[in-house]
Amino acid sequence: MLKAVIFDLDGVIMKFKLDSQGIKREVISRLEEKGLTPKALSPTDPFSKIRESTRSIFASQGRDDGWVEDVMRYVEEIPMRYEVEAAKVAEMLPGARETLAALRESGLKLAIFTYNNSQAAEIALTRYGLKEYFELVVARDSVPRPKPNPLHLDFVLKSLMVERDEAIVVGDSEMDIKPCKELGVRVVAISTGVRSADYLRGLSPDYLIGNLSELKPIVDSLGSA
Repeated sequence: MLKAVIFDLDGVIMKFKLDSQGIKREVISRLEEKGLTPKALSPTDPFSKIRESTRSIFASQGRDDGWVEDVMRYVEEIPMRYEVEAAKVAEMLPGARETLAALRESGLKLAIFTYNNSQAAEIALTRYGLKEYFELVVARDSVPRPKPNPLHLDFVLKSLMVERDEAIVVGDSEMDIKPCKELGVRVVAISTGVRSADYLRGLSPDYLIGNLSELKPIVDSLGSA
């Protein structure tokens, strides 16, 4: 019996216009100023890989954990700044409000787990009056290890007090699908974000949709408490 639907934010409910590679180039440049080996990282790498690789490289240089975390907080200001500005002009994707309203009407718990920072998520959701639909919004700065680490999703499930088989996740990338596969949570891939339908199909989600209006029939077919 389904009790909760958990959404990614950017590319699923909202569309943030971010120059991701430009942000990564600025982050990498600042890390190199702190002693990161030049060209050890690429702006084509996912943000999650950049963060984890940075920790690993600095640790191999003999840097202590406290110093590394200080550096990570120092560079985190860059994506946060861009995300906050993007949130102010983010666009709501078609069918979002109607779908959220219908799901809440069905008695389901709704939540967001996003790789955006919490301030940006708050701005975007409040701007369109969508925050009221969600019981919980968990951004990357709300957990020690954000997605694709499964601890991010596990934190959401425990906070909602639902079991893994009582929830379904809606996401637009491997960062959403990977933790679902690791935890055994059903996942709906949606092609309104960063990845094409063909790419998402190759990640073997449980369902694949082209827009949010296709979600409610899937949820209905699973039954709800």
